[in-house]
Amino acid sequence: MWLKPLGYLILAAAIIGGFAIMHGPLSELWHPSELVVILGAGFAAFLLATPWPVVTRTFAMSLRYFQSTKATVKVYGQLLQLLDEIFRLSRAQGVVALDKHISDPRSSNVFLRYPAVLNHEELLSFVTDCFNYVLMNPPKGHEIEIVAEKRISVWFRTASEVPKITGKVADWLPGFGILAAILGVILTMTTVGGPVELTAKSIGAALTGTFYGILFAFAVVGPFTHALEVMLRQDKMLLEAAAAAISAYADGVSPALAIEIGRQRVPPEYRDALLINNER
Repeated sequence: MWLKPLGYLILAAAIIGGFAIMHGPLSELWHPSELVVILGAGFAAFLLATPWPVVTRTFAMSLRYFQSTKATVKVYGQLLQLLDEIFRLSRAQGVVALDKHISDPRSSNVFLRYPAVLNHEELLSFVTDCFNYVLMNPPKGHEIEIVAEKRISVWFRTASEVPKITGKVADWLPGFGILAAILGVILTMTTVGGPVELTAKSIGAALTGTFYGILFAFAVVGPFTHALEVMLRQDKMLLEAAAAAISAYADGVSPALAIEIGRQRVPPEYRDALLINNER
């Protein structure tokens, strides 16, 4: 979680520090009018190009970008522990005993023991939907695996619209920077014939438009877009691990073996940590 603030701090220090080393006056980098043009045009283009559901999903994913509700080893660990408890409950009391837990997981004494799963909205929805399918029509493992794969595929295609549009905005920002620079040049033309210092200052102010456009495109929105793509791929692997364990249990294997099958779908960097924790 601390990596994001650190990254932005290093970014600011590198740009401002480098300009200061050049003996550049920092005040010359501050031109709010250029920021209004670039950021305003970028946000307007985002709204014009994006359906409302994708807009709301973008804001939701932006919050997750700075939060800890991602596919971490803690989430994987609590997911497997939750599934193990549900499997054993189903084995001991029958599948029907799961209904009260699945229908309202936030009030379930089983789910409440695993807050990392409860806080991951998509994972919680996926797990409860898979078990609802089992309750409505007890399937064979391969049947629920097909249903789960289709659910993951639909979710991933839908969620991927967010980094697609933010990537487009990153592509557009340098153009909006040029637009702001052109407006600055137009303003500079009104100073021709006056003091040379005023004209030079106006040209410098106009060029900050290009600077801002490139900065936000390649140092802010571009990395943000890539981070969203990584986050989605990690979420997809998390759902696939849950699907593997649930479909294996639905196929009749023991809870312990179903959990191990799910653990095998965990990324290697997390899988070893989960094994160590289990041994402890």
